Amino acid sequence: MCSFQSSIYNDYLALEVWTRFQIRQKTECEILNGFKLMVRTLWRSCRQLTTTGIGLFVISSLFAMCSTSQAMEHIQTEKAAYDFYNLNAFVSYQVDTSRTLALDDVLTSDAWVRNTAGHVLNFGFVDFAVWLKLRVNLAQYSDQRWHLVIPYPLLQKVAIHAYDPSAGRVLWSSDLQTVRRDPHTFRSHNINFPIPDYINGEVDFYIRVESTTSLQIPVELWTVEYLVSRQNMEALLWGVYFGVIVALLLYNSFLFISMADVTYGYYVMTLLSIVGLMLSISGLGARYVWLNADLTRYVLPLSACFTLFWLLCFSLCFLRSESLGTVLQLVMRIMCVVNLLVAVYVLYVPDNGAFLAGCVGALSMLLVLIAGISALISGIEIARYFVFATAALVFGSSLYLANIFGYIEPSQLTNHAFQAGSMLEALLFSFALAHRIKEERRHKLIAMEKMKAAQHAIVQVQDQALQQALHDPITHYPNDSLLLNRLGELIDHRSGYDSFALAMLYFPQFKEISSSMGRRLAEDLFARVSARLNQELSTDIQTITVEKSARFYIAVTEFGSLALLAKMGEGYRSIHEFIDRVMQLHETAIDVGGTSARLKAKCGIAIYPKHGDRADLLVQHASAARDYCFRGSDNITIYSSDIDAFGRRRLAIAGELVEAIRVRELDLYLQPQFDCRTNRLCGAEVLLRWNSESFGVVSPVEFIEVAEEAGLMPELSRYVIEEAFNLLHGFNESGQILTLSINLSIQNLMEAKLISFVTSMAELHMVNLSDVVFEVTETSSSDNFETVIENLNQLASTGCSIALDDYGTGYSSLAYLSRLPIHELKIDRSFISQMGRNDSDYRIVENTVKLARALQIQTVAEGVEDQEALTAVTRMGCDRVQGFYLAKPMPVSQFRDWVLRRAS
Repeated sequence: MCSFQSSIYNDYLALEVWTRFQIRQKTECEILNGFKLMVRTLWRSCRQLTTTGIGLFVISSLFAMCSTSQAMEHIQTEKAAYDFYNLNAFVSYQVDTSRTLALDDVLTSDAWVRNTAGHVLNFGFVDFAVWLKLRVNLAQYSDQRWHLVIPYPLLQKVAIHAYDPSAGRVLWSSDLQTVRRDPHTFRSHNINFPIPDYINGEVDFYIRVESTTSLQIPVELWTVEYLVSRQNMEALLWGVYFGVIVALLLYNSFLFISMADVTYGYYVMTLLSIVGLMLSISGLGARYVWLNADLTRYVLPLSACFTLFWLLCFSLCFLRSESLGTVLQLVMRIMCVVNLLVAVYVLYVPDNGAFLAGCVGALSMLLVLIAGISALISGIEIARYFVFATAALVFGSSLYLANIFGYIEPSQLTNHAFQAGSMLEALLFSFALAHRIKEERRHKLIAMEKMKAAQHAIVQVQDQALQQALHDPITHYPNDSLLLNRLGELIDHRSGYDSFALAMLYFPQFKEISSSMGRRLAEDLFARVSARLNQELSTDIQTITVEKSARFYIAVTEFGSLALLAKMGEGYRSIHEFIDRVMQLHETAIDVGGTSARLKAKCGIAIYPKHGDRADLLVQHASAARDYCFRGSDNITIYSSDIDAFGRRRLAIAGELVEAIRVRELDLYLQPQFDCRTNRLCGAEVLLRWNSESFGVVSPVEFIEVAEEAGLMPELSRYVIEEAFNLLHGFNESGQILTLSINLSIQNLMEAKLISFVTSMAELHMVNLSDVVFEVTETSSSDNFETVIENLNQLASTGCSIALDDYGTGYSSLAYLSRLPIHELKIDRSFISQMGRNDSDYRIVENTVKLARALQIQTVAEGVEDQEALTAVTRMGCDRVQGFYLAKPMPVSQFRDWVLRRAS
């Protein structure tokens, strides 16, 4: 039996091998049952999504494949003597570059090349045919049925001829298509030719092979029993493989449908393409699926192209393309297009498709591996699974491609490398996707926790915003909004009070303290006073809470203004008595920045339902009663209809005042000022009087207060400045040299255009601003102290003087005086008039003069009503004086006559 016959080929050993390795042929149904079992096992493992389950399945699957491969090698090596013969070492070959050589040509040819290395002939991708020649002696085992097998399913054209060299004739001829059409031939995905029984003895076999795929030609001689055993073994191997892939495909399809995540869709398409590719490589597709070997030359390259196309799409989505960099993303997208173009090319030129798909596939897999490494470097945690999976696929495919391209020798390892690599890749990718689900679930839980925390924070912010909206920011007591809500509850009888009183208290001293001592000090003091009042009211049974939950008994309607509620009815004190006791709590002196001060409140009261049956109406009437207190000496006023008339009068005065300014109905009065040392006339204070056609003589206190409330002070002051400058120009023209003092309000000092107006009027009337003194009160600096200082400095820079009017009635400090550009201090008349009867007032005036002299500021004493006061302030060193004792305010015409008479 050829040259490889041996003495071990005896009947006894043949019988032993036959008995030991006789394997019953499994039916296709049994293989299918094994396949189903594999699918169910993997499906349960994937559903559990546990690292241990999937890991054990990976190990067991790979072990099964390796064990199968080792078993096949065992059969091929140790027991080849009787069931299997490797004929590669006895093959001679001849290349048919023109593809035109016939059997007669090669029978007479001497161009045969001996395969001395004994390896499988592997020509890679070539465009020629190959003839093989080998001699076999079948005489000794004529009772055996033999198959000449080429276990490489991708070959497309194979023809075989049995030639009797002694008789010089062809005994038998067949080809691949004929064998596959023969219903009596053993169905196998490998290429096998059953040798007829009549062929015996020494025979030459001539085999012609041609393929558009890799031209790899392993030649082996198998018995029928070995063919069945090998078929069952490979069926088990491929059953494990496709069972794993299909289970993963079903599992990821379920995830794709349930989660609507395109990443799983891309992976499902990748697995489908891998199934098509492996059906082509294994030959199972042509044998059992599309049943046409010619279609393999289309299916194989198309499956390869689509596998890489979907794998690239999956990689871009799975790795989050933003982590890959712009250039790498672009290259991967270009490679996607290239794979699609190759797929289109295959449809028209299938013969070169496998080679081109293999080249593009190698580049694509390398690119996918680079993408995984790049994502891993970028910090994508899940990329480590991706790198392992891709590395397994790249390694397996590299071995397989190197095999089919002819760079390495074929073996069981290289033939099944892509199979093992793709299965391991599929398993690792599925594990990565399972891990991705776990991570997404964790991130969703984190996101839900963050959303919950954010919602909690929003609720807190809303509560805080509601708290701020309903409470005063300084004292944190209820504000006017919460007061209105509480009044609504009381009016709706939800608290059981048929009658109650609303008292509105206002402390005007806080505004003065804010302007002179600073806003912060005033706010701190106001908070202390509010807390003290709330504490006192909490022990009085007549008090009604404004906010029950916090036991607040007062509300802050504005800075310096408080509101409280009191029960009315039998068994309670009169409301006047109740409020009077409350106000007495604050009559004691308090320390204000080192200065002793006494707070005096003004209180207005409105009673439900007598003075209103709505919350806003009660607040309006209580506020009106409080404001009315400033018209008289009473500190407590209960609302009456007369107060409404007072309010209507003020509204009417505001309307008439606008018209009076326009028609110049207001008159200037002048009160002379004298030099204490020389008793000479040195200036005059400009005062304003109004004799209205509608209201008659209107008090300056009333119409100036109305002007301030109505925001008319800018217009009123401009009127006074223009008239005073015109008057000063007349005095200068007549040779009367004196200064005019003009009062400014807080609204004037907040004007941006005040300075330009003063300078333009001075230029228009040709007035020297050094003859002008602008008087401001201590409260004129108000809240926006910095703006007031800036405007006063600009005003002083024009050349005029700045006088601080009513000094001593507020809470001025040395720091306050040092920051203002003050040239004069006007000591308030309340101190001057009481000097003779009150030593404290005398010392205040005396110390003020000394302070002014130290600061190089002139002093003006207002309200000098007798000789005693004049003598006292002169002795103290006061610079100027004014008062009724010296001269009363007089109209301009009368002032001129008075000046002329005094001069004569």
